[in-house]
Amino acid sequence: MLLTLISFILILSLLIFVHELGHFVVAKWSKITVEEFAIGFPPRAVKLWQGEGRITLDGHEFQIPRTVTVARQIQPGAQVYAETGIDEQSRPMVTKLEFIEPPQPQPEGTPPQTADPQKPTVMVESLVRPTEYCLNFVPFGGYVRMLGEEDPRDPGSFASKSKRIRLAVLVAGSAMNLLTAMVFFTFTAMSSVPETQTMIEEVLPDTPAAQAGLQKGDIIIGADNVIEFKRAGELVTYVGQKQGQEIALNLKRGNQTLTIPVKPRLNPPPGQGSIGIKLSFQRNGNLISSPYSLFEAVGLGVQNTFSAAVTPFFVLRAYLSNQLPPEMKDSVRPTGLVGIYQQTGEAVSFSVTNNWWFPVLSWIAFLSTALAVTNLLPFPALDGGRMLFIFIEAIRGKRVSPEKEGVVHFFGLVMLLSLMLVITFYDIRDPLPTIDWNSIFN
Repeated sequence: MLLTLISFILILSLLIFVHELGHFVVAKWSKITVEEFAIGFPPRAVKLWQGEGRITLDGHEFQIPRTVTVARQIQPGAQVYAETGIDEQSRPMVTKLEFIEPPQPQPEGTPPQTADPQKPTVMVESLVRPTEYCLNFVPFGGYVRMLGEEDPRDPGSFASKSKRIRLAVLVAGSAMNLLTAMVFFTFTAMSSVPETQTMIEEVLPDTPAAQAGLQKGDIIIGADNVIEFKRAGELVTYVGQKQGQEIALNLKRGNQTLTIPVKPRLNPPPGQGSIGIKLSFQRNGNLISSPYSLFEAVGLGVQNTFSAAVTPFFVLRAYLSNQLPPEMKDSVRPTGLVGIYQQTGEAVSFSVTNNWWFPVLSWIAFLSTALAVTNLLPFPALDGGRMLFIFIEAIRGKRVSPEKEGVVHFFGLVMLLSLMLVITFYDIRDPLPTIDWNSIFN
């Protein structure tokens, strides 16, 4: 359990880190003021370090070194007490910044407040706040806090930038997750790939499979004399592409090798699938040692990432049209942190026990792809939801007011948190079928 927990936190933190790094790099490149780069959600555990910033006081610009903390109350227009000096590069810098509360109205007859003569104040004319790099106590998340995400009045704010730059910043997080998935899929291609056999567990009555004479225990090795199924799920993918067309299944039945024609249905009854069989996938004793060069493995990594990104949409379509194979029905639903924790434990446990890292590498790649796709969905509070407002702005010719957009994202966040609670409830009450690595690879 401890190994699973540590692995879960490390994997999730890695994927969140690369996601937020994408936002961060493009924001910095676009001259957007990034106030905080954080892994985890508040409360803050530790500030690891701080970048440099700039401040203009009464017409003079000063550097803000990494050692000077800038309070949240310090904004353009605020009064501060400042101590200054010269840095190692002979640039003017502030060595201390203290926010000074503005005088409060006093009751009639009360002497007015007087300024502390030991702390003369100056006005902040402009401020480029230093970026703080932090670790927070709640490890299941992270964020890049940019100046003015809905307020375009400050020239260094996110909202003040062009539509193209804002879209680039929002897309960058998911792009980094897709790039990470490509890297890990490339690693899997360069290590080894399991070879599996597809066995019929059950033939449902009154289905194309029953009419064709398929039997329990048949091992399907290919189709149409040219397609060979060596990996779990290849038969399901092939049948999905051939709905409404007759195919010839090549199979083993005991010592016999048979070819049986069958025609997958376009609109099968719920729970039956196109052919009407339930499958199991078992390792046939071989590992396909990767013959791929680095260049070929990268190409396969790109292909697998694309496949992993679009598969959920095809699965959803198949589910809604009752074309999903019966053996996949129970596993098609959203999953939350509990489900991800469970699947991570299965992959890590198998990899450690068998000293073979294919399951962990594959799981990280799939999880990174899922994070990328989810964040691009056009739902408020997600990156895709913020992109939707930019598209609306492009169509209308003017932006939605920052106040209204902020309200929409707030309620979207509330809905997302509520949905996560519901998903977590179902993950606990009715756990998803785990990826049984032992049955697949042993």
